[in-house]
Amino acid sequence: MPDRPWQRYRALPLWGRWLVTIVVYGVAIAAVVIVIRGGVSGGGGGVTTQSEAKAEAQANHEAQIVIEEDQGPHVATWRSHTPAPIALKDAITGDVNARIATQQLTGPLQSVHCAPSGAASTGRVAYRCTVTTAGIAYPFLAVADRHAGRLTWCKVDPPPSFGGSTTIPISSRCKA
Repeated sequence: MPDRPWQRYRALPLWGRWLVTIVVYGVAIAAVVIVIRGGVSGGGGGVTTQSEAKAEAQANHEAQIVIEEDQGPHVATWRSHTPAPIALKDAITGDVNARIATQQLTGPLQSVHCAPSGAASTGRVAYRCTVTTAGIAYPFLAVADRHAGRLTWCKVDPPPSFGGSTTIPISSRCKA
C-alpha cells in the first residue's frame, strides 16, 4: 500500500489523476481571482478601483490626443489647372505613404479614390476619399478651395468600439 501522497496520486487511474489536477488548478485560479479582486469581503478594493479609474482616465486622455493628431488637417497647395480629385489623390497618396513609412498605417498603399460630396460653397468643394492599405479602408474628408489654391484633408477615425468617449469631431477646415 502506498504511504506517501505522491505515490497515492500515481496509484490513481488516469481519469482520477486528471480530475485531481483539474480541481487543484481550479482552486488555484479561484484564489488568484479572489486576491486580484481585493478579497472576498472587498477589503482594499477601493484603492485598486480608484487607481484603475485614474489609469483608465489617463489612457483615454492620451488616446484622445493621438486621435486628434491622427485626424488633424493636412494642407497642400493646389494648382487649379489640375482637376481637384486628381490633386487630392496625389496629395493624400503622399500623406498616406509618409504614414506608412512612420508605421502609423500598415502598408502597402493599394488605392486612393476621391469623389465630390455635397454642393460647393464659396469656391470650396467637399470630397469624400477612401484610402485602402493592406486591405483596410480608411475614410478621409477633404476640401478643394479654388480661391485659396489649397487642398485640405483629414483622416476620419472610427469611434472606439470599447465604449470609450464619443467620436472626436473632424476639423471644420476639412468640411466645405
